[in-house]
Amino acid sequence: MVVMATPRVLWSVTPEQTKSPYIDLIATRLRAEGWTIDHLSLSELLQTSGQLVHVQWPEHVSRGAPGVATIAKHLRAVPLLAALKLRNHRVIITAHNRSPHGESDVVDAWFRSQLESIAAAFIVLVPGHEDELRANGVVNAGAEVVTIRHPLSLPEGEPQAGLPGDRNLIIVLGQIHPYHQIEEFLDALDAANSTRDVLVAGGVGDEQLAERLIERAKSNDRLTVRTGFADAAVLEPYLSQALAIVSLQRNTFNSGGPFFALPQHLPIIMSAGAQAQDLIETVGSDWVFPVPERVETLKVAELDTWLTRPRSVPDLDSFTLEFITTAHIRLYELLRS
Repeated sequence: MVVMATPRVLWSVTPEQTKSPYIDLIATRLRAEGWTIDHLSLSELLQTSGQLVHVQWPEHVSRGAPGVATIAKHLRAVPLLAALKLRNHRVIITAHNRSPHGESDVVDAWFRSQLESIAAAFIVLVPGHEDELRANGVVNAGAEVVTIRHPLSLPEGEPQAGLPGDRNLIIVLGQIHPYHQIEEFLDALDAANSTRDVLVAGGVGDEQLAERLIERAKSNDRLTVRTGFADAAVLEPYLSQALAIVSLQRNTFNSGGPFFALPQHLPIIMSAGAQAQDLIETVGSDWVFPVPERVETLKVAELDTWLTRPRSVPDLDSFTLEFITTAHIRLYELLRS
């Protein structure tokens, strides 16, 4: 009797190492489907060959927080890359970002370019990003490129026909970091004398920005700042008062904001770009408000009108976890064959 080996893939980050809903949703479902998801190990890469290696956010593999953490990752990245090449491992890269959000350096940039050059496949989360990656020389000639959208948990029941008139809160969600353009968004609201309440909630990625926002809230009764990881349970007291979720990004590529907002029956205010356009086409313009790259040009009056639109149920079939998991398995099995 032939015993089939359990299908297996090494991930650069696993649910045990992160609070990312994206990682947790997909990896947990893959494990339930019989796949083994283990963390990327240098020693194992050196001792085996032909492993499937799925790298999420390559810059997180080659650098960490400034100082010792980044030096340690640099020292690990060089032999890791050598092992990937020498032992013929099959690399898959998910293109979450156009470029790293934080500061890069020579080693980090070199590692990412080398990894891209040997990748067997790239996953893009939005149709159209493949063309951009190819135009920028990120995709090597022999690599497969597949579109697998970001998953979400489907909402239960139906959104209300319009939001209650007493709702006045906008939640700015995500890591408190300059690339999320939080200050620029608040400045645009202030310049238009907006009367909306705003909650800024997220882990601190930039201490100075967090301090400025906390100080700003002291003189603005309509602004609340809550630092620390914020999931649905933490935000529950605020969600019943919310009109929308805000998730902006400088140099935007993919944002997880919509996939928190939509299951909560809340529309999303997000940076204009291919992802926003794709969401407008799939779930409708009632659910997505694109903000210009120059946030100071935001038309706040138009935003206010959009916030109180009546909304019908969006079609979220393209984002179901089952659909996304099946697409990952299909790609993994293609690369194993």
